[in-house]
Amino acid sequence: MGKGKPAKVPRGAKKRDSSKSEPNTESDYIPEPILYNDEERTIAAVVYLFSAGLYSYTMYPGLPGGDSGELMATAKDFGVSHPPGYPLFTTMAALMINLFPVGNTAWKLNLMSSLIGAGTNFLVYLNVKRLTKSDAGGVLAAGWCGFSRIFWMWNIQGEVFSLSNFFAASIMYVVWRFSNTETKAGKLAEAKIGALVCGLALTNQHTSVLFIAPTALWVLYTLIAWDVAQVENLLKVGFHGLAGLIPYIQLPISSFFFKARVSWGDHRLFSDFKKHLLREDFGTFRLVSSSEQSTLWDNVMVYFNDTRNEMTVIVWILFFAGVAMAVSMGNRQQRETTLVYLAMISTYFAVFGSLANIKNPTGIFHGVLERFWLQPSVCLSTVAGVAAGMTFTQVKERLNCPALRFIFLSLAAAAVAYQVQHNWTDCNENDNYYFWQYSRHILPHLPKRSILLTSGDFSTNTFRYHTIGEEYRTDVMVMDMQFMQAYWFYICLMPINWPDVSFPGLYKPGRESQYPFYNLKTFLDHNFDKFPTYMCVSVPDAENSIEGYYEAWPFGMCKKFVRVSDNQDPMDHLDNGMPMIDLDEYELPDPDRYEPQTWEYTMMMSMLETYAKPSIWIWGKANKLKDNPTLRFKYYRKAYDMLVKNRAYIHGRVAEGKLNPNIVYYVAHMEKQIGHLALILYSLSKEPDDKKVLKESLLFHWKNYVAWQRDTISPRDNLWDTVQAILAKPELDHIRVT
Repeated sequence: MGKGKPAKVPRGAKKRDSSKSEPNTESDYIPEPILYNDEERTIAAVVYLFSAGLYSYTMYPGLPGGDSGELMATAKDFGVSHPPGYPLFTTMAALMINLFPVGNTAWKLNLMSSLIGAGTNFLVYLNVKRLTKSDAGGVLAAGWCGFSRIFWMWNIQGEVFSLSNFFAASIMYVVWRFSNTETKAGKLAEAKIGALVCGLALTNQHTSVLFIAPTALWVLYTLIAWDVAQVENLLKVGFHGLAGLIPYIQLPISSFFFKARVSWGDHRLFSDFKKHLLREDFGTFRLVSSSEQSTLWDNVMVYFNDTRNEMTVIVWILFFAGVAMAVSMGNRQQRETTLVYLAMISTYFAVFGSLANIKNPTGIFHGVLERFWLQPSVCLSTVAGVAAGMTFTQVKERLNCPALRFIFLSLAAAAVAYQVQHNWTDCNENDNYYFWQYSRHILPHLPKRSILLTSGDFSTNTFRYHTIGEEYRTDVMVMDMQFMQAYWFYICLMPINWPDVSFPGLYKPGRESQYPFYNLKTFLDHNFDKFPTYMCVSVPDAENSIEGYYEAWPFGMCKKFVRVSDNQDPMDHLDNGMPMIDLDEYELPDPDRYEPQTWEYTMMMSMLETYAKPSIWIWGKANKLKDNPTLRFKYYRKAYDMLVKNRAYIHGRVAEGKLNPNIVYYVAHMEKQIGHLALILYSLSKEPDDKKVLKESLLFHWKNYVAWQRDTISPRDNLWDTVQAILAKPELDHIRVT
């Protein structure tokens, strides 16, 4: 391009003022300022500071649920997180943990997510403002999206999704900058900046590629149209994209030089690095390692219903209106940018919606799915904001009334205030210590140098966080049974963490113990006499190797392994050897507040089930005592007394309003069990007065069971007919108890 030579203007591009010369080189190009004037800077500062302040005030004060505990523990030692590794998040978190002087590890990373989430709101505001020249439209889009329940929830806990949303908004912003630039040098410079942003986005969440792919095709087409797509220039853009991927060197660096106490894989090997990067154990873009498959239509409808509940159906109406208005009424930048946004969200729907393999998501699996719809929701809200912003701008210009700018801005602020007020109760977590308390109620009761076997996110990550992230009870050896099935567990983690523990090969649940594999029985044979061994998860279904050799006895909220040949007394264990679960000191999450897709709800149900397990366990022991009727009766009585105590606690919570009575299955099940035990004891008891009390108890609890059962959709079991027969004819002599 010669000096002073006018640039070739592609068809449809805005004609430039001929009196202004085009920059000859990229070094002559002056980038568009992020904010134009003091008034704009003031509004942008209010958007960011209001968001950051509200997120910081309502964030978790300690450990959240889910993957947060693992991410925090991993960052503490600069280890590698679960696939695909999240190296950028890990690096940022490690810097935050070691450089920020205030707060515990969890608090620091929760704060980091809050500040990043506020940045997302700022970028959504800026995108809409640039496209429509409307502050009101930008404020409305940023606040309506940023303070919806799901965005707010993920912006106040130390997780990767806040950063993913930030990059989604960043990619959309660089799309606008690229479209708005009208010189060859500017197009090339903005393409390189955008490539760098896209590369960084991929180091946090692979689903970003579904935004990047249509964007890259459009950028390439535009560079060709502007005659800037020379090989040299394309290599420069590609180099910047590769530079954005540099954080991925954290994986091999961690494996080579750091002694992380929790880390996934051995990334000194390229094969392991590639496997981790592509999530081959789960499947790229798949959420669980399952052969089940949901359809594109199913997933899109889940997303539509979720966004309708979170942001009302108005956001969808405005989204389609935004596309139509930009295409039919907008200028080139509005039309071009909005169509790219439409391509982004359409690509996300088509690819992720087809591959996300959680069929009919309910409970915590619904929560797993919904957080991956956050990125397209950033796009959805931005385009909806374009519709609102274009409307505000056109009304103001046609009526030529400057005061309308203030009126529209006030209406947008009022809408945001409503969204904040509507979701405040659900999202204010500043007193949420549930997960913090969980492991702090277990770890103090474990003997020194104990082995604690875990599995799954809930239990494993809470213990990981406390023993590594907070250096609390570091003598307790927390071992993930899923990790124990990977070869790198023995190469990378075992020598650092547990050099004195014997691992006789590679763990395979239930498999016959034959080198190089071992099962749970073999593991206990090698370590039982050296280390007290506990398990804070159910024994795997496939693991039957310990039958007849070891048993898992209840131990508070965990289980303790005992050797069958030691002939320990179960009654003595319940009375003297087991820490009691005091739920009066342990505040349970409120199911009126927490939906089934949250970790708090999952934890609450787990706690209630755990609370009743000792009584069910001794009941099972009684069933096996065929030749000792006296001891059998004693065990049944113990189970009965414990369940009655549990019931008193649960119904006390119902009366106090601390436990939602709509958890009918659990309450109905408890009433049924107490009545069942009363019937068994009635059949075994020899004392008339005792039989009378037991009969009254039986009728009382089974009447309650029937009343609760009417309100639940749980299936009737084999006992239902017996219950109905006894309540219809309360004479128990005709009932034969087996």
